[in-house]
Amino acid sequence: MSEPPLSVLIAEDQSLIRNALKELLSGYPGLEVVGTAGTVEEAVSVGSAVRPHVALVDLQMPPAPGEEERPSSGVEVVAALRRRSPATRCLILSAFREPRALRAALAAGACGYLVKDTSPTELVAAIRQVATGEPVIDDKLAARIALAAPCPLTPQEVAVLRHARDFLTVADIARTMRLSTGTVRNYLTRAIRKTGARNRHEAVRIAASHDWL
Repeated sequence: MSEPPLSVLIAEDQSLIRNALKELLSGYPGLEVVGTAGTVEEAVSVGSAVRPHVALVDLQMPPAPGEEERPSSGVEVVAALRRRSPATRCLILSAFREPRALRAALAAGACGYLVKDTSPTELVAAIRQVATGEPVIDDKLAARIALAAPCPLTPQEVAVLRHARDFLTVADIARTMRLSTGTVRNYLTRAIRKTGARNRHEAVRIAASHDWL
């Protein structure tokens, strides 16, 4: 007696890509697309209802129409499905090789991370592998992380430098992170010293170039 097909959920905000993935995967024996979604909320809702073997999740996904604009990503889908459908294995599909995104996805419970230039054959093989619980990571991204210099910064210093990319003043960073300006200055000072930079802007550049952010 043949085994039932692997059920797959496709969470992708661009309808053209979503439909193309559905048509592609539906053409492979042993795979069945049981749902599609275009937003974080829809992906969590559909995934919780159909409980697929594998959820193929786009890294960048928008909130539902009418929802307040906010930073949103497929990592949220991974974290939510880990709670609501623990047996579902999540495979992130991204347009970019981003070490920070990979770390966030794995921390949320993803079993894999691929980029969108992956061939159809490689994608299908990855879905089958992830379904068994084995991790799958883009080779070039894995090599990039393996060759990166170890990060000398604490999580707090990394967080402050990330905010320093977006905010002009220490007061802005402090307000966003709900810290005192003195604490923020201390974190920045230590980060500047550890990176060998002359100022916080250079510290941000150096940290980003080493994939520490």
